[in-house]
Amino acid sequence: MKKSLLALAALSAIAGAAQAQSSVTVYGILDVGYIGSNAKEGTVTSPATGTQTNKIQKSAFGQSAEQTSRLGFKGTEDLGGGASAFFTVELGLTPANSELSGGTAADPYQKNTNNSGSTVDNRQSFVGLKKNGIGQFAFGRQYTNVFNEGAATSPGQYNNVAGDVVYAGGASSLFASSASQQSGNNNGEGFTNRASNALTLQSDSFGGFQAAAMYAMNNQNQTQVGTTNNPNTPTAANGGNTNWGGWGLSANFTWQKLYIGAAYQSFKTNYATGVFAAAPTSANANLGSVAVTSGQQVGGGVIFPATQTSDKQTLVGATYDFGILKAYAQWVGRKIQNDFSTDAVTSNAGEQFNRNAQQLGVRSYITPTVESWASVGNGKIKSSFGGQSATFVGWQLGTNYYLSKRTNLYGIYGQVQTGSTPSTGGVGAGGNQYALGLRHTF
Repeated sequence: MKKSLLALAALSAIAGAAQAQSSVTVYGILDVGYIGSNAKEGTVTSPATGTQTNKIQKSAFGQSAEQTSRLGFKGTEDLGGGASAFFTVELGLTPANSELSGGTAADPYQKNTNNSGSTVDNRQSFVGLKKNGIGQFAFGRQYTNVFNEGAATSPGQYNNVAGDVVYAGGASSLFASSASQQSGNNNGEGFTNRASNALTLQSDSFGGFQAAAMYAMNNQNQTQVGTTNNPNTPTAANGGNTNWGGWGLSANFTWQKLYIGAAYQSFKTNYATGVFAAAPTSANANLGSVAVTSGQQVGGGVIFPATQTSDKQTLVGATYDFGILKAYAQWVGRKIQNDFSTDAVTSNAGEQFNRNAQQLGVRSYITPTVESWASVGNGKIKSSFGGQSATFVGWQLGTNYYLSKRTNLYGIYGQVQTGSTPSTGGVGAGGNQYALGLRHTF
């Protein structure tokens, strides 16, 4: 009798293990090759120096021209009843560099970094739960709503060569100096790719319709009135509120060969510090600004810098599969507003930066092993700081030759050109970029 009970318990344990099946997949991309470019940066004319033009030529055995190299781990666990748990950990790779992984690419608009800034580049790390027929949620560092809808409607599939005016992933690599908001040659220029500390929700597809949402939050409040020796004199590092966060919504609809998607996301950065009550005087009352310290009293006659930056991004895209080729259309808009004050007299509060771009493209298999694409687009950049504005155009051609399902050779060529109003620094900036490489996925 005891043996029968033991056997039954063993069978029950085996059955339970079989129901809770799990799997882990290792995947990755290695993309290496030759990358070259020719660019002209910033034609500036002044009475003192005349006309200055910086010409840049680059040539390197580089990496990640067609697709960013990465190493990832993803897995699922069946929880029974149509429910499952899942996770993804994805690290960026730089196979052409001495450091295999890591990055500190900054988003100058939101005043933070898109990459981890450590020796390991954390592209994605999240865990979540899924219920068949309903949807899923996940916590961690993840792609944004605009990024996902843009990826579904991108003719160049988010390659890193210049010419894509919506993703704009390769334009900044043409230039030598760090770009300003006015020139528009920034990393993450088109939109924000990833959000840390994010909760995402995604529904299953119902009649071809699917929706998604995101909420990201990283807030810290601290109270510190001063230093040990000067308790009543705050410094720029003392106290205040540091808050970065954002939210996003997206939806897409698939009907036969037509796909339409739209996404909107909004981010805000707040940094207020060193503000405390004091007797109001003309020297310490910040009354001339619409920034976060407006109307507040500060000590010692010093206005400590405060930052309030809002970043609103919108994308609409569509594709239609004609069979012999697939057509793509995209529009992206981005509006950043800075509300900050540097002192009681000078204030740049209310400065805005606006960028919008539209793009058309096609992608097709010419033969079973040769795939090609082309895109062309234009847009406009406008900044209220100094009344600066600029128009730009870009185009790109590319082709893949597949040696197998996982290995291909590629060639990509793209151009971008900026025209400006006479009042804008950086008149006529632009250039071309080309890449020949080998991509292997595993």
